[in-house]
Amino acid sequence: MNIKRKIPSFFTLLNLICGFWAILLADLHLSTLLLLTGMFFDVIDGLVARMLKVQSEFGKELDSLADLVSFGVAPAYLYSLISPVDHWCMQIPAFFILIGSALRLTIFNLRPPTKYFTGLPTPASTFFLAGLFIGVQFDSEIMNTLIDYPSIYALIPIVLMMLNLSKLKMFSFKQLGRQNINYNIFILCCLLTFVYLTFVNYKLSMPIGVIIYILLSIIYSLKVEK
Repeated sequence: MNIKRKIPSFFTLLNLICGFWAILLADLHLSTLLLLTGMFFDVIDGLVARMLKVQSEFGKELDSLADLVSFGVAPAYLYSLISPVDHWCMQIPAFFILIGSALRLTIFNLRPPTKYFTGLPTPASTFFLAGLFIGVQFDSEIMNTLIDYPSIYALIPIVLMMLNLSKLKMFSFKQLGRQNINYNIFILCCLLTFVYLTFVNYKLSMPIGVIIYILLSIIYSLKVEK
């Protein structure tokens, strides 16, 4: 048995465990922390695979299955918990999170590797939702006001699914330092803005950070790569 080839899959399985554990706890605070921990392991498994030069189809498929749980099923379930109306029809918006993630991950596996993502990655949409969960948990006035409107609550997952399945070229943070200076500058601007937002208002930093990520990606595609 080649132990080296199994190491990335170990981190992938930790990502999977974090997603399932988040569902079991059904606690906005702890479950959100687990989703963020799952994102960390999702980054680590790919990084380790590239460092050890042991990328494989097995690892790719396992990674997608883990991502579907951690960035599809888990956030969809947690989103249903913050519904402003206690009615079965308000569970439907969460389905769009699940469907968007499943389709996005499938399309990603079928596309050839590029320096950018096509469509909003599932970890990014989960990052946005995690910010909502934190805002609701810690009584962010803006977040609670938004979620209190059933129409906005229903619209958010639909918009995320459309972004998941869009043709937008989105930065890949894994490419930092590997591409031209313009590409790197845009990524650094996105990261530094998020750090600044975290210090200013941590309750809003994640959703706003994702919105800035989307806007900067659009600007880069229109102004630099046209």
